[in-house]
Amino acid sequence: MRITTFLGTIALLSACTKSAAPPEAPHAATAASASTERPASVQQVLSTTGFGALRFGMTLAQAEQATGAKAVLPTPFDPECSMVRFPTMPALRFMVESDIVTRADAEPGVGNAVGVAVGDTLAQIRARHPEAKVTPHKYDEQGHYVRFPSADGRAAIVMEESGGKVTKIRAGLQPAVDYVETCL
Repeated sequence: MRITTFLGTIALLSACTKSAAPPEAPHAATAASASTERPASVQQVLSTTGFGALRFGMTLAQAEQATGAKAVLPTPFDPECSMVRFPTMPALRFMVESDIVTRADAEPGVGNAVGVAVGDTLAQIRARHPEAKVTPHKYDEQGHYVRFPSADGRAAIVMEESGGKVTKIRAGLQPAVDYVETCL
C-alpha cells in the first residue's frame, strides 16, 4: 500500500512540473538573436536623422541627455548659432541654432549611412550612388557638393569634393546642412 501511494504521489508531482523544451538547433538560436540584436556600432553612423541616440531637431538639453554628456561650448557661445562637441562623440561637431541641434560635421573616420568616406573619389561615389546630386562648389571652381537628401527633403548628407576626392562630410536639417561657412 505504501509503495502504491508513493508511486502515485510521484506520478502526480511529475505531471505538475513543466517538461523541458527540446533543445533548439544552434543555427536557429543564432539566427533569431542576429535578427533581433544589432551591435551598437551599426547604429553609430551619421545619417540624415542624426548620430546614434542624438537626433537633429532635439534641444541641446535633450541632446545632452541622449549622449549622456554635457556639451562642450565654445567661448564665446552664441545662442543663435554655435558649434559644440560632446565628449562621448569627439570626432563630431554639432551646430546648435537657437537651442536646437541642426547639423553635425564629421572628421575623417566617422561612418555614415551612405558608406562614403573622406578620400573617396567622385568617380567612386557616382559608380556606387548614381542617385547622388552633384553640384558645383561655392568657392572651389574644380570642386563639388555631393548631396544625399532624405526622402522628405527636410535633411541631407552633404559631402564636399575637391581635387577629385571627398574632403568633408556633414549631415543635418535644411537649411543648416547647406551652410558652407557653418555659423557666421
